Amino acid sequence: MDSQILEISTVVFFLGLTALAFAAPASALADYDGALAMGWLALTAWATLAIRRPFTLGIAKQQTPPEIWDTPVFRHVNVVITAAWAAAFTVTACALTAVAAARLGSAASIPVQVAGFVVPAVFTSRYPQRVRARFAAQES
Repeated sequence: MDSQILEISTVVFFLGLTALAFAAPASALADYDGALAMGWLALTAWATLAIRRPFTLGIAKQQTPPEIWDTPVFRHVNVVITAAWAAAFTVTACALTAVAAARLGSAASIPVQVAGFVVPAVFTSRYPQRVRARFAAQES
């Protein structure tokens, strides 16, 4: 269940968006659906940090031996990675809001969305390696 926090949150968001689409089909919010989705992901990520259960913990536990799960380094790495995703979701939501307000269309929104996922994904793949290297250097 911990590894599916974002998925569950996304289902809740889209259920709400679907209800809105039926209740108010002409809503101006339709122009901001991408920004709203990213904002929802940002809220979800920030909330998991606020309750001290970073959403990346469940995912990382699937790829890490159980004896590491309770170490302060493992927890810290996941807090930093979750914060990076939360920040990226937040910045992307703001950028998509500006793109939608300026009516720049998909030629502008697609690169913003791609960057909003690629930048934190690259960070996620590199940061643990840097921490492991730093930790190994301290032990030797």
